[in-house]
Amino acid sequence: MEKRKLIIVAIGGNGICPSEPGAEMSFTAQLIHTKRTLWNLISVFNHFQVVITHGNGPQAGLVYEQMIPRTPFGVVTLVTTSQISSAITRAYEELIIENNLQGLPPMEPVLTWVKVDPHDSGFSNPSKPVGQQLSGDEVAELLRYHPEYLFTDYGKGKRRLIASPQPKEVLNITDILEVIEDGKVPVALGGGGIPVFLDDQGRREITDCILDKDLSSSLLSIRVAADVLLILTNEQGMYTNYGTPSQRLQKQINASQVETWLAAGEFPIGSMGPKAEAAIQFLAANPRGRVIIGHVEERAEKFLDGSAGTTITAD
Repeated sequence: MEKRKLIIVAIGGNGICPSEPGAEMSFTAQLIHTKRTLWNLISVFNHFQVVITHGNGPQAGLVYEQMIPRTPFGVVTLVTTSQISSAITRAYEELIIENNLQGLPPMEPVLTWVKVDPHDSGFSNPSKPVGQQLSGDEVAELLRYHPEYLFTDYGKGKRRLIASPQPKEVLNITDILEVIEDGKVPVALGGGGIPVFLDDQGRREITDCILDKDLSSSLLSIRVAADVLLILTNEQGMYTNYGTPSQRLQKQINASQVETWLAAGEFPIGSMGPKAEAAIQFLAANPRGRVIIGHVEERAEKFLDGSAGTTITAD
């Protein structure tokens, strides 16, 4: 049997549960939302060896505020990863049963640990939006009790910013490779992976941050020699002059162009910036690969034939 090409599908937290103000965040709501996302990917499971990764931004902010006493965001990632990977796996299984789909591989969640540098500047410059979009009154109420919180404009409201250092190493990559060798679909790097420091004896200490799932997915894509990195977000693709009358969706571009635009400030930190970095890193390591960025509600076939999203290739 011919070996299938390997695709990493990085699903944003909004592909599991929307972050809009007032959006329902129950497990049932996440299950319904996730089924819509996975239905658009069904053709990929038929033709590729797939690895699913996912974010946890909307869920992490909510869970953090409910945890008393306050706990490191790395622990929040550990908690939300279990919930979200369960929702993804359950949604996939329900789609197979409800639509009588034949021959699709089973899914298996893989708890994933990622090494970070304790001296990374990301700890002193929070850049990762978490939680739902909040109104001005909701932000003011939080700041009354937590004046140290930082927020950024996002969509129709604001979201909290937390530390997000660079992922350095996927520590249990062999666990993911074993699931692939078994012919299954790993659901890995939940929330970008559980961030840890390593002490002198190699012991793991969960730290207070959330990793960017696109940067972590790029790191994984390099290690497993993926052919395609598909990043699903809430935008149609990569725009230049975003938010202005002259904004333009870039359909087919190369890594050199992305690097130039990134350096010029086209892609903000906390949104498209990490996706641009992820593309540059992956294509530098695998010049024959492709990075595709597109809307989570679009059909995967359109991404793969170039009729939707942004396709980025090496120079």
